[in-house]
Amino acid sequence: MARKIKWQGEKLRLVKRHFVNIGGMTVLLIDETNFPHLIVSLNPKNYILEPNEIIVKDFGDNHGIKDVLISEKYLIPTGKWVEIKNELCEICKVL
Repeated sequence: MARKIKWQGEKLRLVKRHFVNIGGMTVLLIDETNFPHLIVSLNPKNYILEPNEIIVKDFGDNHGIKDVLISEKYLIPTGKWVEIKNELCEICKVL
């Protein structure tokens, strides 16, 4: 059974999906009905990431999710940052 993450009053499960066409990974938080509540990662085509790395969307409705996922040992910060849509986003490794 997958571990649950509490986010905005919901108990959600982290799911990783790989996309062959863009060569990246997307991380979602879904509920027990498989409804996606939150897309955690961004996949712009102009960034090449290492295996299991994602650009974390930690702004807007996602503000604070990076710290939750780091504290729950789902993500490890890499110390690398990129700017997307005038927001500074950290690249993290997904465990």
